[in-house]
Amino acid sequence: MRIDTAEREKPTVDGGHLAYGADFPKFCIKGIDIAAINLAFARDFIGHRAAQARGEYVTVTSAHGVVESAYDDRVRQAHRQALIVVPDGMPLVWLGRLLGFRSVGRVCGPDLMQSIFGRPNFRSLRHFFYGSNPSVIGQLKKVLASRFGEFNDIGSYCPPIRPAGFAEDEDVLSRIREARPDFVWVGLSTPKQELWLQMHMPKIATGIGIGVGAAFDLVSGTIRQAPRWIQRSGLEWLFRLAMEPRRLFRRYLIVIPRFLGFFIGALIRQ
Repeated sequence: MRIDTAEREKPTVDGGHLAYGADFPKFCIKGIDIAAINLAFARDFIGHRAAQARGEYVTVTSAHGVVESAYDDRVRQAHRQALIVVPDGMPLVWLGRLLGFRSVGRVCGPDLMQSIFGRPNFRSLRHFFYGSNPSVIGQLKKVLASRFGEFNDIGSYCPPIRPAGFAEDEDVLSRIREARPDFVWVGLSTPKQELWLQMHMPKIATGIGIGVGAAFDLVSGTIRQAPRWIQRSGLEWLFRLAMEPRRLFRRYLIVIPRFLGFFIGALIRQ
């Protein structure tokens, strides 16, 4: 699904500065500072930062990421050390708005990726893709090029399945580093991608890493994305559960009640 209305948002924030690289408002849930920004601001902030970045990274965080952070100090530190944590998921958007940040909007992985590729000046920067499998990556690149135009593709790597927090092979890191990417798109699941970014982007030491989760599959069309109205309603989790019940049932059974408690606690404290 190609983004449309979100692209027309003005990149403004409540109480922050429009100069990309300056500070912006945040709200806190379980020790994680979530940027109270919208998609347009995130696109421009990250896009303008990419060419000057030296191994920084962005986490695109939903309720799942917040819950993982609450019970795993490694994941919590990965979020805290990120350049910016953007709100993926309507519950975080609702929390931000209830706390007074009227401009906060959802910044999910597929939308952020397409929004960045929608800008010619960002397409001309150097893009590297990490994650998934060769067929999905190949289809993803075709879709991006057909929708937005040719872009500066400098390579990809599809890792074998490994546990969260694995140490990447030095030859793989060298390959990425030598390609001198401005963007390192990381399509792993949470919390794998957050830990990978924290552990390895400083070693790559060039460009900006962005953990976009299932965006490779969703943008390429390998997995069906929920209609926009379902996304806005906050029921995308239910749509995804219907698509992948075996994989996601246990996750949502744990995540939803725990996150609800964190949500209420954040409102009471702030």
